[in-house]
Amino acid sequence: MAEIRTVPIERRKGERIPLRCPVEVEAAGGNVLRGQTINLSVSGTLVSLPAEIPLGMLLRVRLHLPDGRPPLELEALATRQERSPGGSPPVRIGFHFMVPPAEAVQRIRTLIYGT
Repeated sequence: MAEIRTVPIERRKGERIPLRCPVEVEAAGGNVLRGQTINLSVSGTLVSLPAEIPLGMLLRVRLHLPDGRPPLELEALATRQERSPGGSPPVRIGFHFMVPPAEAVQRIRTLIYGT
């Protein structure tokens, strides 16, 4: 599933909210990194993870939203990365959601806008 793609990266679109919730990022071979979201928008999320991820990598992201429903599973592209000031983990990584299903978009919109 994890493959390198050359995709033009656009700056984020839409409103984002600060949101702390558990996240799992699954890479090639089923390796899973567990972390926490920092913020969320309909088009992507910024997460804190214990290790770096190559930019441009397509991954599976599981968001455990605070709405009591099963986690959202989305394909996402790693688009940016920030190391902590000392260069040690955690790492902040931005993900862009690749064609999220309508249900996922609605759940995220409900969190952001309350509708």
